[in-house]
Amino acid sequence: PVPFRREDVEAAFTRLGHGVFEKEPLLQRVVKTYKKVKEDSALLLSACSHLLHNKELMASLAESNFDAVLTDPFLPCGPIVALYLALPAVFFLNALPCGLDFQGTQCPSPPSYVPRALSLNSDHMTFLPRVKNMLIFLSESFLCNVVYS
Repeated sequence: PVPFRREDVEAAFTRLGHGVFEKEPLLQRVVKTYKKVKEDSALLLSACSHLLHNKELMASLAESNFDAVLTDPFLPCGPIVALYLALPAVFFLNALPCGLDFQGTQCPSPPSYVPRALSLNSDHMTFLPRVKNMLIFLSESFLCNVVYS
């Protein structure tokens, strides 16, 4: 058991998805996103903590002799469970969080002309959209630190 309901999780992710389409000033969106990510991170941390402290379930998983843990790299609990069970983690997602896919492949993604997710910029940016893109790029690492701290 976890201290929240399924509806709470669904509502949290629905609000996060709808927030992408809201037209607000950039700074206001960054602050709102920061608060939302912090709230959702607490929810996910709670779920992971309850899973890892469920001795009966973790013992059952260990005794099951699985070959690997299939997990989403955005959520840190899967790799933690894989590490605990001494199993390889197999990630499924088309992009890793926090730009790790770009770092891992050493593929350049300069914010001067590659639009960031959620920026609503096209690939033809003038000066101000490039500044906005750079601010989003810089805030991403800050938000990643919040999520994974």
